[in-house]
Amino acid sequence: MAGPAEGDHVGVLLESLTDDERKHLFEFCDATAMEDLGAAVSILRSKDWDIGQALQSFFESPNNAANTGSTNSTSGLRQRATASIREQNRTNESQARNDTQQSARHLDSNSNHPSFALVPLVAWPFMLFLQLILFFIRSFLTLIGLGRIAAAGIPGADDNNSTPFSNHTPETRGNGSTSDAAQFKDYFERIYGSNHPPFFAGTYTRALETARRELKYLVVILWSKEHDDTERFGQALTHSRVIEFLSSPRYIVWVGDVSCSEAYRAAARLGVSAYPFVGLAALKPEPQLGTGSSGNNRFRLQVVARIEGLAGPVDANNTDALARELVRRLGAPIEANEQALHAARREQEARDSDRRIREQQNAAYEASLARDRERERLAREREQSEHAQRAEEERRQRELKNWENRREQWRWATLARIVREEKNDSNNSGNAGDGIPAKKRSAGRLQLRLEDGTRLVKTFAADTTMQDVFDFVETRGVAKEWEALKTTPHGDDLDAIQFPEEYTHEYDFALVSQFPRVVFDHTDATLGDVMAAQGLWPSAALIVEPLFESESESESEPEDKQDNETSSN
Repeated sequence: MAGPAEGDHVGVLLESLTDDERKHLFEFCDATAMEDLGAAVSILRSKDWDIGQALQSFFESPNNAANTGSTNSTSGLRQRATASIREQNRTNESQARNDTQQSARHLDSNSNHPSFALVPLVAWPFMLFLQLILFFIRSFLTLIGLGRIAAAGIPGADDNNSTPFSNHTPETRGNGSTSDAAQFKDYFERIYGSNHPPFFAGTYTRALETARRELKYLVVILWSKEHDDTERFGQALTHSRVIEFLSSPRYIVWVGDVSCSEAYRAAARLGVSAYPFVGLAALKPEPQLGTGSSGNNRFRLQVVARIEGLAGPVDANNTDALARELVRRLGAPIEANEQALHAARREQEARDSDRRIREQQNAAYEASLARDRERERLAREREQSEHAQRAEEERRQRELKNWENRREQWRWATLARIVREEKNDSNNSGNAGDGIPAKKRSAGRLQLRLEDGTRLVKTFAADTTMQDVFDFVETRGVAKEWEALKTTPHGDDLDAIQFPEEYTHEYDFALVSQFPRVVFDHTDATLGDVMAAQGLWPSAALIVEPLFESESESESEPEDKQDNETSSN
């Protein structure tokens, strides 16, 4: 019997709730037979007082059995709660009389007739019908050896959880199907020892993919720990005959317990009806509609042998006979399906050969394409280089032509200046009757031998600069043309020719005296002073000597302007 402290706690808890919350609380307690009001309030608050979600959460919880108590204890606790609610309703009557009266009538009805609340009245008929159906299903599964599935994967299998909200899938241990396989191997070795066929460590789907890819037989072993024949079957798996047979590299052995989700799904896919179960899957060609050739088949894994229950009509207690029968029934379909497996291997080898040939062809094509691209790149670079060289050569030719034109224009302009100066000297000179200008009475005579062998004798005044002498020699070519044609490339008016802009003339010759050998440069010094210093005044013989460069330098620098002028001469 509960003490007064428990009643006070219940009263305080109920006083903290609203009328709607108290109504939901009692409907929840009526449907679940739950005596712990604090736990019930926690469940309802976690679902925002949605009674449907709270009921589903309660019945799906594996620990709900600990939250249920006897009917008498629940009834007594519910009566104390009802009394507390009546007292609370009387204190609030002045503020909400109508709501309090309705809540009091509802709570009074729940306390006197708890089985006639709204939710239990609607839910219990369906729950009773479901329990009857589940009872028959569990009984049937137990008879055929699937009692573990009934306990783990059928709704309502647990008597303490027999509600419509129970989980519909078997329990899953570990962190996934791979963990299930590892745990099952540990369990098997702990019970039967480590001497067993090589169990595949991956999932059932992974085992299927591996068998299909590697063209192997897949042996699927499913059992239930609750079945009576499981222990004898486990002993048969450790028999040397079975180990030798299943250890062949042509087999992949996948073992699972149907209490785990992966094995349970595999059993459903294979349509297993009794345990232990052994299935042999082999590659078989799929029929190809509309094709008359069998040389391009598609292969898929198909079950070719099934052993449900202990193998054959043998003494179940005779492990050797059981192992021999298991090997016989698994080995019988091998010969019948070996031809299909060989065909699959040949087809895969043909595909692999075709793939290798295609890869080699693709590699050869890519290599040829790379060589073609390299040749195209080299040809493109060579063409670009040649184009750049041609453009550079054309630029140099244009610059050379422009330079030659400006040099020729400078010669004509210099000749025009010399002619004007001679004409001015002739007009401004005083003659003594001998026809010699007064400026040249103190002049000297120079005998010049030009580059082409022509000899000239020219009288120069003593104050004539060496620059003027060089200009005279430089213009001898255009002077001959003017004397012969009286016209120029720039027109008939010689005085109209101007000096070219941005041009500095460079002389490609020197004046040389042989006895003694003296090389004279073009300077602003007067001719009389320069010649007198060498003892050559007033008469001297000078040779026009070109400024040649060595042949190697001429070949290495063809763009040099002086070399071009020397070559033209």
